[in-house]
Amino acid sequence: MISLINISKKFKDKSIIDKFNLEISKGEFVAITGNSGSGKTTLLNIMGLLEKPNSGDIIINNIKNPNSKQIRILQRDFYGYLFQNYALIENENVENNLKIALKYQKNINHNEKINYALESVGLRKYNKKKIYELSGGEQQRVALARVILKECEVIFADEPTGNLDKKNRDIVFDILKSLNKNGKTIVFVTHDLDLSEQADRVIKL
Repeated sequence: MISLINISKKFKDKSIIDKFNLEISKGEFVAITGNSGSGKTTLLNIMGLLEKPNSGDIIINNIKNPNSKQIRILQRDFYGYLFQNYALIENENVENNLKIALKYQKNINHNEKINYALESVGLRKYNKKKIYELSGGEQQRVALARVILKECEVIFADEPTGNLDKKNRDIVFDILKSLNKNGKTIVFVTHDLDLSEQADRVIKL
């Protein structure tokens, strides 16, 4: 599904990732761990086509080193992203934030899909609430609802519970595990050993 072959990445003169190889198979639940500055987010971003390596090859669904058009299609149709800072529009309501994920989906009942996604993350009837009115845990669950709506195959999550208390951490992580059980491939960065121990596989940098 995703192959990294001899991937290297430098920032200025500092080598962050050097001749790194990795295979991610369909349906895996993979944790990336390591010390601060070890390249966890960089590795995730390279897999997610948000950053380019300095050298090496990336193969995604048999597409080798996708060009800019292929990257746009993969990011639009194949990948979903979950960020530590939630990446939501704070002064908009929940519904308008979620409609962005439905931009390319035609001939569907948007309201019905949004209600289903919000119910899936325990935020039923939150449609009209402004993002800035929500707690951090609720905001990350809105971000998860957005990923659910996108109907992507792979979810990249960068410290998805890093800013949350234990209760909200467990809620968010349980949703990710449920998505994985339903067939999503999930790759997540974490420094939380309780979470990484629940992964199918741990990549330690």
